[in-house]
Amino acid sequence: MLDLVKNDPAKVAEAGYEFNVVLPDGTETDATIKVRGRSSKKVQTFSRALAQELTQREQAAVRRGKKAELSIEESEELACRVAANRIITWKGLGKDGVEIPFSEEVAETVMKDYPFLREQVMEESDNLLNFRFD
Repeated sequence: MLDLVKNDPAKVAEAGYEFNVVLPDGTETDATIKVRGRSSKKVQTFSRALAQELTQREQAAVRRGKKAELSIEESEELACRVAANRIITWKGLGKDGVEIPFSEEVAETVMKDYPFLREQVMEESDNLLNFRFD
C-alpha cells in the first residue's frame, strides 16, 4: 500500500535539497545553497499570492483602459523574488572575503546581482529528482 502521508511530495520538497554552487565556467565550488522544491507548500503559497498580485494589477490596468505589461526590470524583480522564496539557506557565499548572512531579503539582492545563481536555484528547485523519499 502506498502511504500518502509518508510519501507526500510537498513535505519532501519543503525539507529541501542542498547543492554546490557551480561558477559560469563550470567550476564547482564549496559554497552550497539549500532550496525548497516547487511542490513545497511555501513555494505554492507564494506562487498563488504572486499570481493574484499580477491578476489584480492587470485588472486595475484594464479599468484604466491600459494594457498591463511588465517592464524588463519588473520581470527581473519577479524572477528574483521567486528564486529567493525557494532558498532555505546557504553556506559559503561571500563578498570581498566576508560571508553573506542569509535572509530572504538579502537573497533577493543576491539573485539580482548574480543571475547565474538565480538560474541554478530555479533549476535545482524545479528538478523533481532532487526531492526523493527515503
